[in-house]
Amino acid sequence: MPIKVQNTKTLTTKLNNNSADCIAPNIIYGCFGGCVNTYCYMSRYNGERVFVNKNVDDIFNSVVEWETKYTKIPNQQDPVYTMVDVACNSDLVLMQKHLPESLHDYLKRYDDHSQLNSTMATKYPGLLKLDVNHFNKKPRVRVSVMPQVYSNILEPKMQSITSRIKDIDRLKLLGWEVHINYSPVIFYPGWRDEYRALFNEVKNIAGENKCEVIALTNHTNQMCKTNESAKELMQYSSEIKNNSGVMRYPLKYKSKWLYDFKSIYSEHFNIDTIRYIF
Repeated sequence: MPIKVQNTKTLTTKLNNNSADCIAPNIIYGCFGGCVNTYCYMSRYNGERVFVNKNVDDIFNSVVEWETKYTKIPNQQDPVYTMVDVACNSDLVLMQKHLPESLHDYLKRYDDHSQLNSTMATKYPGLLKLDVNHFNKKPRVRVSVMPQVYSNILEPKMQSITSRIKDIDRLKLLGWEVHINYSPVIFYPGWRDEYRALFNEVKNIAGENKCEVIALTNHTNQMCKTNESAKELMQYSSEIKNNSGVMRYPLKYKSKWLYDFKSIYSEHFNIDTIRYIF
């Protein structure tokens, strides 16, 4: 996959209200992760390309300027700090050797700001070795998991689910705030038993952690290109949104399935540890 180093002109910080208060402009746009050919939204918009944006000062200053106009109130993102998703369109842990400055230096920009803090999701927590105990705040990493049987099909050649879960306590010792990212949630015959087993594994290995829950969305173009096993697994996300090609679970079923998901989750964890679900 080719890499292009550039100065990005897209310097808009965007309101989020899900994983974070806002989304920073991309320091990297694109990813080498194995899910890019099955469900990840990056392939819908980016194809087989990775852009590394070297004007890091401009990127960070965009966030700082946005924050001056934002009124932070305690919310599910964080009760005190304005949380900034610094990796909405990549996995910075996987891609860290391609960053225009070190992962430490980039995250330290947010740590040194009185009001900002960083958050990012990863499917490769085993590659995250950065000790941040000397930071003023705990940067947040969201470890993405799904049942291994689904990961084998949708995320080939990625870090195993069990090893991701085992990394949670290690990352906490390195000073990180760790949340779990149940994403994408796959609804397929037998999914209730698969997630019940996953929750049991998480509880036994890593205990209770805050989390976010995001049901699968897909795209007609991806469904045409992906393998047959992935197509079968994702077949129920069949409702196309506003002729956009974006496929999602029909709302009349999704609402019931998410209710069941929360019920199964509550068998293992306090339901209030779910930060958001959709």
